[in-house]
Parts: sequence; structure tokens; C-alpha cells
Amino acid sequence: MSNVTELPGRAELPENLITLEPRRLGYCDHASITLDEHTRTVRCADPKCAAVLDPFDFLRSNARTLQMAWINYRQVTVRASEIAERVTDLKREEQRLRAQVKRHQEKAGVINTRPKD
Repeated sequence: MSNVTELPGRAELPENLITLEPRRLGYCDHASITLDEHTRTVRCADPKCAAVLDPFDFLRSNARTLQMAWINYRQVTVRASEIAERVTDLKREEQRLRAQVKRHQEKAGVINTRPKD
């Protein structure tokens, strides 16, 4: 005997119409894509992936990638110019020290027996 009563007007549940695609193993960076102008879809061109991508999300992701590339490029060029400036300063300092050593050797009358570089 059950104390549960059924609600009036309760109908049978409809058949499940939702189907999920099986999850792909691994990771795809969607390096190459296929654009379908007719259906306005973006699809990964890798046959193992073949995922349909949201066009806005794909564009946003690529915009972020390009933005990060420009930021990294600026940082690298600034760092490279700083290093080039430092190398120039060190070369100037080397020339100054070589000249100073030469003056001191001439003043002291020391003969240099080492071969030149």
C-alpha cells in the first residue's frame, strides 16, 4: 500500500530529443578552418576534430591571440634595444680600458708579449 498519490493531469514524459556528441579525446587548437559562406559556419578543417565553431568566439579568440602577439613583440623589441644599448656601452668601455692599459704600458715601458685578438 502506498501513500503517494498521482497528480491530476500528469502525462507521460516525452521522448528525450537531446543528443550529445561524444567528447573528443585530446585537444585541437583549430589551426586550420573551413568557412562555409552558405550556412555561415566555421568548422575545424582537421578531420579528426571537424568541430563546428561559433564564429564570434573564433574571431574573439584570434583577436586575443593577435593582441598578445603584438604585446609580446613590443616587449621583445624593447628588451632587444636595451640589450643593444648595453652592448654598445660595453664596447665603448672596452675601448676606453684598452686605451688606458696601452697608455700605462707605454708610460711604464712594458712590452706586450701577448698576441692580439
